[in-house]
Amino acid sequence: MREAEPGDCVRDEMEPSGLEVFDYLTLPTAMLAGAEHIIRYANPAFCQMVGTSADQLLGNPFSEIVADDVCRLLLDRVYRTGEVENYTEPENAATKTALWSYLVWPVPAADESPAGVMIQVGETAHFHVQSIAMNQELLLSGVRLHELAAVAEELNAKLKLEMAERKQMEHALMNSEKLAATARLAATMSHEINNPLGAITNLIYLLAPLQTSPEAQTYVTELDNQVKGLTRIATQMLKFHRDSNQPSRFKLGELVRDVLGFYRPGAERHEIKVTQCIETDGIVEGFRGELVQVVTNLLLNALDATPSGGKVRVHLYAAPPWLCSAHGRCGYCLTVADSGIGIARNHYTRIFEPFFTTKGEKGSGLGLWLCTGIVNRVGGSIRVWSSRLPHRSGSCFAVFLPAEEINFTPRRRRYER
Repeated sequence: MREAEPGDCVRDEMEPSGLEVFDYLTLPTAMLAGAEHIIRYANPAFCQMVGTSADQLLGNPFSEIVADDVCRLLLDRVYRTGEVENYTEPENAATKTALWSYLVWPVPAADESPAGVMIQVGETAHFHVQSIAMNQELLLSGVRLHELAAVAEELNAKLKLEMAERKQMEHALMNSEKLAATARLAATMSHEINNPLGAITNLIYLLAPLQTSPEAQTYVTELDNQVKGLTRIATQMLKFHRDSNQPSRFKLGELVRDVLGFYRPGAERHEIKVTQCIETDGIVEGFRGELVQVVTNLLLNALDATPSGGKVRVHLYAAPPWLCSAHGRCGYCLTVADSGIGIARNHYTRIFEPFFTTKGEKGSGLGLWLCTGIVNRVGGSIRVWSSRLPHRSGSCFAVFLPAEEINFTPRRRRYER
């Protein structure tokens, strides 16, 4: 037969019936049976405190769960005397606070003999205050950590912006160095080119009286005009300077006709059809040589992009009201459209940068950059549309040039909508 175990004599009396009410308490509560304080009941708060499930607690001595001699002596005293005791741990020498308090009361048997005890563990006020303070510190630490993360993110964004600006500055510096080198080379070229141009001009002067036919005189006159234009470009445009003379009023329509008349024969030799639509004289005030440069660059770019059998169309017309309103003044529109291969979308923002070209070794990358500078100086603008769709590819550059005097009324057209 099995020997009697401590607490067996009160097993029936200590069955945890009716103790479910303690399950809802937030204070850890347990019922201990016999002088060995065998655990017969433990509420969920007590299980959470010791970190063990109820099934593992039941049937084990309390001393194996809580190895505290003071608490064990307290349980023994209450079991022996049958008196209720409330005990609070002495303050910690380091923290000057007490952590736990114990409420212990006896559980008598049917014959009033001691059957066991109930123990309830509570936090002291000092510990509660300390816990609140600790939670506040943790909360403040979390807020501070969030603030530091926001500051770090802001600094990271500023760093990325500074790096991007630095790259732009380095790119601009490289372009400036290239422009400076190009300007020095242009000055040398201008000096060298002007000498043979002077000789050609003198020869044209001597050749002109010898030509008797009207057709020959026309060719000599056109040759003289082109040599003068070449001289102007060599001495001014390649030096990146504006015309030294005063601005004058001239007809933009005549300028466009002259440029097209000079380049149309070469385009026809490559089987490219060049058409023009001049709806207005386009009286503007400025430097004629600069606008010749603009029209020439746009036309040559269109011819370079157009294959044999393609078309280039130049159109000069009064700017529509919405475009005049956008610029705050009236003006004219000059469009140069081609049926070429079109411009890649990722090149849209770079085609007006200096030294950027899609022509390989054929291009210098300065044409559109020069055009933009000239047009911006007179208060105009350049826009571009392009398509690379099959059978619908092509590009269109539209230049807005302000007019000093408008002596016509713009007509509403289909393309104004």
